[in-house]
Amino acid sequence: MPEPLLSLVPEPIHTVVSNYWQDWSAACEQAGINPQVELPILGKVWACSEFVARLCIRRPEMVVELIDEGLETARSPDDYQQRVAAAIAGADATDEGLMRALRLLRQKEMVRIAWRDLTGLADVEHILHELSDLAVAVIEQTLDYLQQQTMELLGVPKNADGEVQQMLVLAMGKLGGRELNFSSDIDLIFAYADEGTTEGGRRLSNHEFFLRLGRQLVRVLDEITTDGFVYRVDTRLRPNGDSGPLALNFNAMEQYYQLQGRDWERYAMIKASIIGGRETDREYLASMLRPFTYRRYLDFGAFESIREMKGMIEAEMRRKSMKDNIKLGSGGIREIEFIGQTFQLIRGGPMPELQQRGILKVLSLLADFGYLQSGEAEDLGQSYLFLRKLENRLQMERDQQTQLLPRDVLSRERIRLAMGFDDWEGLMQALDGHREAVTRVFDSVISSEEQPETDAIHSLQLFWSDVDNRDSLVHWLEASGSGNSAEIVDALASFRRSARIRTLAEAGSRRLQQLLHKLLKNIVVYQDPVVLLNRVLEILAAIVGRPVYISLLLEYPSAQKQMLELCAASQWFTNELARYPILLDELLDSQELFRQNDREQLTTELDRLMSQVEQDDLEQQMERLRQFRRTEIFKLAATDVIHVHEIWDVGAKLSTIADVVLEKVLQLSWDAVCKRHGIPVCTIEGEEYHPGMAIIAYGKLGGLEMGYGSDLDIVFLHDSAGEKQYTSGEKSIDNSQFFSRVAQKVLHILGTRTHSGILYEADTRLRPDGRAGMMVSSVNAFEDYQRNKAWTWEHQALLRSRSITGSEPVRQEFARIRQSVLAVPQDEAKICSDVVEMREKMRSHLASRDESSINIKQDPGGMVDIEFTTQAGMLMNLDEHPEMLNVSSTLEFIEYLTGVGWYRSAEADDLATAYKLYRQHANRQALEVELPVDIKELLQPHLDRVTEIWNRLVVAKAQPKASS
Repeated sequence: MPEPLLSLVPEPIHTVVSNYWQDWSAACEQAGINPQVELPILGKVWACSEFVARLCIRRPEMVVELIDEGLETARSPDDYQQRVAAAIAGADATDEGLMRALRLLRQKEMVRIAWRDLTGLADVEHILHELSDLAVAVIEQTLDYLQQQTMELLGVPKNADGEVQQMLVLAMGKLGGRELNFSSDIDLIFAYADEGTTEGGRRLSNHEFFLRLGRQLVRVLDEITTDGFVYRVDTRLRPNGDSGPLALNFNAMEQYYQLQGRDWERYAMIKASIIGGRETDREYLASMLRPFTYRRYLDFGAFESIREMKGMIEAEMRRKSMKDNIKLGSGGIREIEFIGQTFQLIRGGPMPELQQRGILKVLSLLADFGYLQSGEAEDLGQSYLFLRKLENRLQMERDQQTQLLPRDVLSRERIRLAMGFDDWEGLMQALDGHREAVTRVFDSVISSEEQPETDAIHSLQLFWSDVDNRDSLVHWLEASGSGNSAEIVDALASFRRSARIRTLAEAGSRRLQQLLHKLLKNIVVYQDPVVLLNRVLEILAAIVGRPVYISLLLEYPSAQKQMLELCAASQWFTNELARYPILLDELLDSQELFRQNDREQLTTELDRLMSQVEQDDLEQQMERLRQFRRTEIFKLAATDVIHVHEIWDVGAKLSTIADVVLEKVLQLSWDAVCKRHGIPVCTIEGEEYHPGMAIIAYGKLGGLEMGYGSDLDIVFLHDSAGEKQYTSGEKSIDNSQFFSRVAQKVLHILGTRTHSGILYEADTRLRPDGRAGMMVSSVNAFEDYQRNKAWTWEHQALLRSRSITGSEPVRQEFARIRQSVLAVPQDEAKICSDVVEMREKMRSHLASRDESSINIKQDPGGMVDIEFTTQAGMLMNLDEHPEMLNVSSTLEFIEYLTGVGWYRSAEADDLATAYKLYRQHANRQALEVELPVDIKELLQPHLDRVTEIWNRLVVAKAQPKASS
C-alpha cells in the first residue's frame, strides 16, 4: 500500500482506508485501468465517506471519467440538464433501462459533489446549489420523458378548449429553496391546469392521466433497485396529505388553500418553486399560491403559529430523545429557518422583497430593513453555513438522511476530519457556539409569552364573562397601584358591552383579554390612567376585528409601550392609530420610530413603496402616497412629542416630506398626460425646444416652516414660448392645455379623498391674478405680472417662495425673476403703509374676539406680526443686500436683517424666541397635546414685545410725517 495514501488520514481510520485500497486495487486491475489520482486526497475522501469509497471500488471507471472531466470545474444548471437528458437518451427504452441510467448518473454526480466538498474545491453554498440543480434536472428531464411515453400509451390530455395539458411539479422545502442537502428526500406536489380528457388513446380523464404519471415519476425516482435509488420522494405535503389525490388541478388546489390551508402549509410554501409545464402555467400557479403564502397585510399571527410548530417539534424530540439533532434541536437549522420565515410570513405580503426562497438572502434583507441587527444576521448566516456543512458531512458518510451526531468513535473521527477539526471536542465546542448564537436570536424574536399572573388573569376572565363580577378586578387594580380602579372598571365594562366585543369569537376574545391584562399593568402607573385607558380602548375597538394587530401588540411589548406613551401624550396619536392601524407597525422598533430620514432617504422609501404597484394603477399609487406621508408625519410627530425637536427642524422636515411627495406627484401627472397627448414642443427663433414645468412653493412650505396642519400654497410655471406650441402625440393639444391638465392632475392626486383621506389641501390662489388667472403661467407672463401688476402683499409672499421640483430651466428662470423683482429700491413709507393696511384687514377678520382666548397667529403681537415686520424689512433692504434672497424662512430673514441693522440684536433675539414659541404652540395644538391652563399668561410678555417692535419698525414709518 502506498504510504502517501494515509498521510492525511487519522490513525483510527488507517485500517479502514487500507482495506478500501486493497479492494480498489483489485477492482482497477480487473477493469484494466490505472486512475491517476492524488493519493493523499483519495485517502482523505475515503476516510470521510464510506459511501464514496464503496462506489469508487464498485465503479473504478467512474473515477477515471470524473478525473478526465475535471473535478475542479463547477457545473451550471444547464450542464446538469444536458447530462441528465443525455443519460435518458442513451438508456434502454424500458423502465428498467431508464431507472438504471438515472441511478448510475446520480451515483457519479454525488461522488463528484462529495469529492469537491470534502477537498475544499467548492464552498457549502455552491455545494447546496449543485445538489439542488442536479435534482431539478433529474425531475424535469424524467418528467418530460415519462409524460411523452404516457401520452403515446394513453393519449394526450386536453382541456375543454382543446389545449394540451402538462404536469407541473411543486418542489418544496430545501429543493425549492435551492438548498438541498446531500442525502435529502425531495418533497413534491403534482399539479395540472385544467380538467378534461385524453385524445388519441384510451379515453381517460385528465385527473386519471396525471395520477398515473405522478405515480410513475415517483416509482422511477424512489424505488430501490440493485443500483439503489435516485431520490427518496415524499408527496405528503400535498393538499390533505396521504388521504388526498396525488395530483390536483389548479381550481381544486386554489379552493383547498383558500378554505382549508393551514399555517404550516403557508410556511412550507415559502420555498416552493415550480418545475416543468408551460411558462404561462407556472406563472399562473405561482400567482395563485402567493396570496395564500403572503397575506396582503402584516400578519403577526405567524409568531404564534411558529411557536406551535416549534413546540410540536420539541415535544417529538423529547419523546424520541433527539437532543443531538443538528436540524431540529435547540439552536439548529430549523430555528434559523423559523426566524427568517416568520418575518417572511408577517411582512412578505406588503414587502415583496422578502418573497425569497433562500434563507441567507432573507437574513441579509432582514438586516437591511432593520428587523435584525446586522451582527445577528451575520451570526445566523455563519451558523447556518456551519450547520449545513456539518449536515452534509454527516450524510456523506454513508449516503443516509440523518442530522444526528454520531456516538461511535470511528464516525466521530470521520466527521471531525471532514469538518477540519483536530479532535471531536473542538468540533463540539464550535457547534455549541453556533447553537448558542442561534438560540439567543431565536428566543429574542420568537420567545414564548410570559405566563401571566394567575390571580390577575383570572380576575379579568371573571369580569369578562360577567361584567357584574367587578370586585376581584377592582382589588387587583388597587393592588397594582391604581387610585382610579372603579372608573377603570366602568370603562372596561362599557367596552365589554359594545357590539364589536360581544360578537368576538372565543379565540379572539381570549387574545384580547391577554392583551388587556398586559396593557392594564402599565396603564395604572400613568398620571391619568382613565383618560389613557379610554384612548387605548378606542384603538382596540378599531382593531379587534383584525387579529393581526392584536397579535402585533401581544408579541411586541415595545409596541405596547410606545402606544401608551403616545396616547398619553395626545389624542391625535389615538385618532391616527385607530383610523390607520397599519401605523402600529411603526411602533415595533423605537430606534426606527424616532429616526428621521433626510430627503434622499425619503425619496428612496417612497420609490420603494411606489415600485410595489403597477405603473398605470393610479388608485394604488394614490394610496401609497398617502401611506408614505401619513407614516413619515406620524414618526416625526412621535419624535417631536416624545423627544421634542427644535421647531425649525420640525418645519423643515414637514416641508421636506411635502417636497418629496410633490416631486413624485408631478412625475406621475406629467407621465400620465404625456402618455395621452405626447410631450410638449415649441419653436423658439427657429429652434425646436422642449418646454418644462415647475412647482413653486409659497407660504409655510416655501419658507420650510410647515406645521402639522399646514396646507400647500403652490404655483405652477412653464417655459413654453414662440411658435408651434403643441404636444407631439396623436391626440395633440396646445401646450397651455397640456400644462393645465398636468396641474389639474397634480391637484386631483393631492386632494381626492380616498378611504385613506386626502394627501394635502392645496391652494393655488397666489398665482398671478389669483382665482381669475391661468392655472399655469408662463415664466414670461409671471415676470410681467410681478413687475407691473403685483401688490406689495404679493411681493411679501414672493419672499417666502422657492422652486421645489420640475424642469431645471424653469426653476432657474424663477430664481432669476424673484431676484430681479425683489432686489430693487423701495419707498419705505409706501411699503410700511401697504403692510400695515394688509395686516389690519387680516386682523379684523381673523383675530380672536374673546379676551380669554388667544389666536397665536393673528392676534396683535402674534406670529403674523413677526412675519410682516420681517418681510417689510426684507423688501426695504434687498436692493443693497440681494444675498438675503438665498433663504426663504422667517428665522433666517431675522438673522440677515440683524446683520444689516434693521433689527437691534436684542429685538432679533426676542423675535426669534417668540416665533419659535408660537410655532411650537401651534404644533402642539395641531397634535392636540394638552397645553398649560395659563397659556395666555405665559405668552403675553412675548405678544407685548412683538407688538412694540412692530409698532417701532413698521407702524411708525407708515404714518404721515406731519402726524409723527
